[in-house]
Amino acid sequence: MPKKIVSPLSKTLTRRTFFQRVGGFIASHWLLTSTPFVGAGVLGWAGHDTLSLRHRQFDLFYPNLPNALEGKTICQLSDLHLETLRISPESIYEGVMVQKPDLIVITGDIISDRTDLDKLNPYLSGLTAPYGKFVVMGNNDYSHLSHTLMKRYLQQFKTLGWTPLLNEASYLPTLKLWVIGIDDPATAHDNVDLAYQKILSSPATQSNPTFRLALAHSTDCLDDVVKYGAELFLTGHTHGGQIRLPGLQPLITNTYLGDHGFYEGYHVINGIPLYINSGIGESIIPIRLNVPPEIAFFTLHQGDAPPRHQEK
Repeated sequence: MPKKIVSPLSKTLTRRTFFQRVGGFIASHWLLTSTPFVGAGVLGWAGHDTLSLRHRQFDLFYPNLPNALEGKTICQLSDLHLETLRISPESIYEGVMVQKPDLIVITGDIISDRTDLDKLNPYLSGLTAPYGKFVVMGNNDYSHLSHTLMKRYLQQFKTLGWTPLLNEASYLPTLKLWVIGIDDPATAHDNVDLAYQKILSSPATQSNPTFRLALAHSTDCLDDVVKYGAELFLTGHTHGGQIRLPGLQPLITNTYLGDHGFYEGYHVINGIPLYINSGIGESIIPIRLNVPPEIAFFTLHQGDAPPRHQEK
């Protein structure tokens, strides 16, 4: 794990380049499709992985955790891609609410097109959390919406009880918790300096220990988050590679850290506890292979034990 990550480099993958890579991948692994039997097996495997929603649960320990946060659980959803999602709203509702999270966050890429605006209600309206629901934008959220429709989109979240955070922070005084929303780094909407501005000038930060929960769609703003600090940084965007054979690196991750082997899961990089969520939906090709969709839960505890993880 690198001690130091240099400034992120942006790598844009076009649709044409993606399919060229997929073609090369299939050509170099021709055995996967050389017989109908094997081909059907791979498709069945992919179909199973695309629809098998897993629950990943983490217990995280902090010596200076505010007392009010002891035992509190944060639920993270990411990359729903409602434009092609085949997992039902009921499955997501049950997967989230069975854990009774105290806070729910979404780290971007909920929709991709104006025709998807009406899909928010079935998936997000029933989700509840006693301390709030927060959302940041991803590259697909910006891709085909005018400024006017983006305002409508953000208002839909507010109507459903969600708080969009676009380079801003929200303080929950009863928990001594800052939720810091960084706008999409993949489309250069991120401004970490602005996102932390309220925290730096707040008397609450100066007088009491607080917990800083940072949210962003992509890890490509990590360098600036390191500058200000965070006790937990939740991201998505990579889909964990979305299509990955056992023992092989994913074809694409579309992040600087992904290029260096950090494309899913929990890591501590430059002092920042970071989680890269593999997401729920798919992009470009509507299948997952060896990277099932996920809902992640993080329960906070006082102490200095290493993180504990279980999966269901």
